[in-house]
Amino acid sequence: MSLLENIKGPRDLDALSEEQLVSLCAEIRAFLVKSVAKTGGHLGPNLGVVETTVAIHRVFDSPNDSIIFDTGHQSYVHKLLTGRQDFSTLRQRDGLAGYPQRSESVHDIVESSREFIAFLGRRHRKGIQAHSPG
Repeated sequence: MSLLENIKGPRDLDALSEEQLVSLCAEIRAFLVKSVAKTGGHLGPNLGVVETTVAIHRVFDSPNDSIIFDTGHQSYVHKLLTGRQDFSTLRQRDGLAGYPQRSESVHDIVESSREFIAFLGRRHRKGIQAHSPG
């Protein structure tokens, strides 16, 4: 069984050595190339964020820590690391979305750049309200 097949959630990364993480990143790239060749999708942006996304998930505790992608089409690695490894229906009707989608996973916080801006506004407003006298 490959390293990727053993990843059911982000905390599974904690048990991997540095060498295994390097191998996992290579497996993820191969998986993405093979899968996206069949279904179509955003290959380049995802190949460019493999190590970054693995590092983010290794350090932060998703879904307790919100991981937000300002460009949703860079979320394929995130999907893999959060237990969504069946890409056979990627970007197809009723299939795996090509961007974060809250209905797919508790690990997905926002779905679009516009929603991201609204999210930041709500966070900012809460911070102001929390620090306001009265």
